[in-house]
Amino acid sequence: MPYKESTLYFCKNIPRRNAPTMISMSINVPQLYDIIIVKISLFYKFSTYQPFLISIKKDACEIIRNPPQFGVEKHVFDIVQQTVPELLTPCPSGNRTYTIDWYLQDSHAPRHIPAGDYKLQFKLIVHSNITIFGMEVYGSVRNTGIVSTFMTE
Repeated sequence: MPYKESTLYFCKNIPRRNAPTMISMSINVPQLYDIIIVKISLFYKFSTYQPFLISIKKDACEIIRNPPQFGVEKHVFDIVQQTVPELLTPCPSGNRTYTIDWYLQDSHAPRHIPAGDYKLQFKLIVHSNITIFGMEVYGSVRNTGIVSTFMTE
């Protein structure tokens, strides 16, 4: 089992014709948590993946209570609010199964982002540095928009 305090039932990518690749996942989080650290990082591939633009490590419960008003954090919060609003429930969170279908739309990417290969890391961390969920999403930006390639757990 990859996680100590949660059970991942499935996490897969679903390629779709003429649409971004969708990520479908289901995870059971049996405990309630008052503090959940969300860690989101974006990387751009030069010769290796290097940090690029987005690097957030904050208490998700605090972000939900007091949504950001500007900057990168607001941009990320708005994307979550538009695409997976069921995750924005007030804390304590958990004690349920989350089943989510998610994809990143072209409109969610910053307007002037360089073409190339990207990696998006996402982690949810609870007490004592225990990860309850994490994933890496890989994609490519071409001059015509985002082309999702594949996703790993």
